[in-house]
Amino acid sequence: MCCGIRCRVYLGIIVTEMVVEKIYLENIISVIIRDAGPDDLDAILAVEESSYVQPWSRNLIEGSLENPRAFHFVACGGTESNVHGFILNLLLVDELHILNIAVGPSFRRCGIGSRLLETSLTTAQKRGAKTAFLEVRRSNIQALTLYIKHGFKVIGVRRGYYSDNREDALVMKKSM
Repeated sequence: MCCGIRCRVYLGIIVTEMVVEKIYLENIISVIIRDAGPDDLDAILAVEESSYVQPWSRNLIEGSLENPRAFHFVACGGTESNVHGFILNLLLVDELHILNIAVGPSFRRCGIGSRLLETSLTTAQKRGAKTAFLEVRRSNIQALTLYIKHGFKVIGVRRGYYSDNREDALVMKKSM
């Protein structure tokens, strides 16, 4: 439940930000954040397909899971195989690149995305990352709010980045 909205301008782009968000106790669920591996491929794909109009392909997710420079996490509830969300990351020298993050529709607004993002940022920092980067759809206010809350700032725009509707991507950066 949003209590207020504030607009900020980054590089001439208006970004709407939710100011105060109430998370009710019934929305808080118990999850375990653990490393993701090849055995999680089907569960990650299921969350991906339920979250995006143009989801990543099975091969793209599988390739990311097998990349030695990458590290990934899943959020599990109930059992360790019951995946509610995931985050895919790539560490290049001292830069964390957040490639993809999604939480299943039934588990959104419960803090899972925030926990996945915090775990990735902490892990990357321990591994020597000094900055983190990501791209996000200009229209994805919930994701923008999450990233701004965690200290990301808009540093640029990739015009027509998303092939489904040619929507712009905002490039965001966080210094760690």
